[in-house]
Amino acid sequence: MIHVIWLGTLGVLYLSFIIMTPVKAPAPRKSLAQVEVQKSVTEDVKEEVKAVQAVVEVEPVDIEKGKTIYLAQCIKCHNKDPNIKGAIGPELVDAPLEVMQHKVMTGRYPDVLPEGFVPKRKTKQMTKFPQLAKDVPSIHAYVQSLKKK
Repeated sequence: MIHVIWLGTLGVLYLSFIIMTPVKAPAPRKSLAQVEVQKSVTEDVKEEVKAVQAVVEVEPVDIEKGKTIYLAQCIKCHNKDPNIKGAIGPELVDAPLEVMQHKVMTGRYPDVLPEGFVPKRKTKQMTKFPQLAKDVPSIHAYVQSLKKK
């Protein structure tokens, strides 16, 4: 009789051990739809980069037009004086034209920053304004015209 009790106790312990031991879930498998979405996202990013790298039809630099656009669009995040950091965005006087062009088009810094340029803020996102691409040289010229020596 004692042997039956021992075997029953061991059986209960064994079953409780099996039931209580957590099982590691298998790695999730991507569905075909997820793979297609991932491919389309990377293709979108590649197209966006190509759009930035493409030669943008640039109008002649017009500081007054740059001032108008800057005061209408940029001071929402940047300061009215581009030498001073804004509520969200950094000061702009040291931003090279190619960095400004890329940020306006994509909302991100270029993958390779120009030598000597260091971003002023840790946040690297910005609202995209691709419709202003041809006006960036004018905005840049206006910002540079206010640079304190």
